[in-house]
Amino acid sequence: MRKVALKIISSAKIYAPKKIENLDEKRLVPHMMTRRRLTRNSKVMLYLADKCEFRDGKIVYGSCYSELGETAKISEAVLNNDILSPTAFQNSVYNTAPSYFSLINKDKEEIITISSGMKTSLDTLKTAALQALVSGERVLCVSVECINIKNVEQVNKCCNYLESGASVVVEIDTDTSGAKEIEDFSMPGMMDSLIDLMSVVNMYENGIDKILVEL
Repeated sequence: MRKVALKIISSAKIYAPKKIENLDEKRLVPHMMTRRRLTRNSKVMLYLADKCEFRDGKIVYGSCYSELGETAKISEAVLNNDILSPTAFQNSVYNTAPSYFSLINKDKEEIITISSGMKTSLDTLKTAALQALVSGERVLCVSVECINIKNVEQVNKCCNYLESGASVVVEIDTDTSGAKEIEDFSMPGMMDSLIDLMSVVNMYENGIDKILVEL
C-alpha cells in the first residue's frame, strides 16, 4: 500500500430529496437536440464539472446505480411488449454521463468509469489519484447517483436524496506534509456510495485542500 497526497483544486456538490430543479442545462448545452437526449446523471455531471471550472482533461466517473432511469424505461418497455427506445438503450451504459461531457466539450482525454457498490466514490477517488500520479495531470473525479424513478419509494428505505453528486478536480502533490486523512462524514440520508467524496468536498469547503489517499 502507498499513500499519496492529492491537492484539491476545486470542488462541487449538489443534492435534492427528489429532483434537482436548476442544473443550468440551456447554458451548458445550447444545442436543443443534444440537451433533450441527456440523462439525469449526465445533467448532474455537466453541472458539477462546470462548477469545478473543468472543461477538458482526464475524467474518473463513478456511479453505483448508473443510468437507473434509462434502465427502468427499457425494463418497462420489455414488460409491456413495447418497442425499445434506441435513445434509452444508448443511454443505459455506465459511461453515458462522461461521454456526453466529452462530446459537448470536445474533450478527447481518457475516461475511466467506476462502479463499486457502496465504496464507489472512494474507489473513484483512489482511481483518480492513480490517474493523476501516472499522468502528472489534473483529473476530474466525479460521482453521481440519480434514482428518482417510478415507484422507487417501494424499495427505497434509507436514502433521503434521490438525486445527488459530488466532484473534485485534483492533482498530485509531491509534498505530503499537511495532508489530511479523509474524515468520517455523517450526512443522514445520503447514499453510502457518495459519502466519501462528499466528505472530501466538505473538507475542502472547510479549508482543507490536501488529502491523503491510499492506493
